[in-house]
Amino acid sequence: MTDKPSCTELEKKIASLEADLEKLAEKDKGIIQALTEEFEQLADRSQDAIYQFDIESGTFPFFNKLFLELYSLEEHGVKILSPKSVLVHIHPDDLNMVRAAQQASFQAGGHGGEIEYRFLHPDGTTRWMHDRWTVLHNTAGQPTTIEGFIRDNTHRKQAEEEIMQAMRNALIGSYLVQNGKFRYVNREFTRITLYSVEELMGTDPLVIVHEDYRIAARKNAIKMLKGQEKTPYEFCIVDKTGAVKWIMESVTSVLYQGNKAVLGYFMDITKNKQAEEDRKEKEKLQAILELAGAVGHELNNPLQVALTCSQKLDIHSQNRRQQAEMMELLQKNIIKIVEITRKFQGITQYATKDYVMGKKIFDIHAASGKKP
Repeated sequence: MTDKPSCTELEKKIASLEADLEKLAEKDKGIIQALTEEFEQLADRSQDAIYQFDIESGTFPFFNKLFLELYSLEEHGVKILSPKSVLVHIHPDDLNMVRAAQQASFQAGGHGGEIEYRFLHPDGTTRWMHDRWTVLHNTAGQPTTIEGFIRDNTHRKQAEEEIMQAMRNALIGSYLVQNGKFRYVNREFTRITLYSVEELMGTDPLVIVHEDYRIAARKNAIKMLKGQEKTPYEFCIVDKTGAVKWIMESVTSVLYQGNKAVLGYFMDITKNKQAEEDRKEKEKLQAILELAGAVGHELNNPLQVALTCSQKLDIHSQNRRQQAEMMELLQKNIIKIVEITRKFQGITQYATKDYVMGKKIFDIHAASGKKP
């Protein structure tokens, strides 16, 4: 039969265990404190304003230095942080929008939200802030805490405004496409396409491109966006009336509202194309006229001689010598006509020579590479 430990021994063991637990607790407390301090230092180094807001008490249990610097109010030399101090720094025209976004994130199934608003900076300037937050709930599903990050997007906003200003003032058509849809078109773009802004917004930009050019236009745009092509490309569109127009376009990648977008410049070159076609037609006509002149010039003499000889030939003539000379001259000029015809068939290049009255005719010999 084993001996039961005495009360004294049990008390000693319990005391020893309690001492060990206290040591562990102190050790854990030190670790937790070290981690907390490290986290706070990391948060203070962040370029974002970080905060935690307790909904029930209306206080901020945690915030980093940047949040305190931006959203506090100074009273008697002390920085005070409260819901009121936060609202004071939000532009009055944006307050209702901010409140509505926050309330929407509290609804059933909501886990957070984000909004961009104008911020009245302590230095007197107005900046743009992007606030993104998460809502924590208790077991009953009630919102208890808001944890958020606020980033100063002023530079991005200014860059976007500069892009928009440049597009609005552009003398040629310009547009923004994001996620494959039109996000902005300027007045000149609507003038070219004859579609209104409302009709274009949210539509696929390839819809207005003529079906015969859609694949090529898309490939050329991708090449330019990748930097593989720098020369503007051409294609046809169909405007609202059904008319086909020639377009010269160039595109580049930009950031719009924090996401990638395509900025395009869009020029109507239909008149230029028509003028080019007219010029080509005139050049063709000129070439035909020059060729006709060359035909007349080169063939006229031998044909005249052949005609004269044929008229003077007389099978009943007694002058055999004269008839033989006529036949020889006729054959010589017929051979010349055949040679000239072969030269016309052997033309490999375009060449002209001076003619009478300052005109030019087709140089059959130079064009065929054969000597006269």
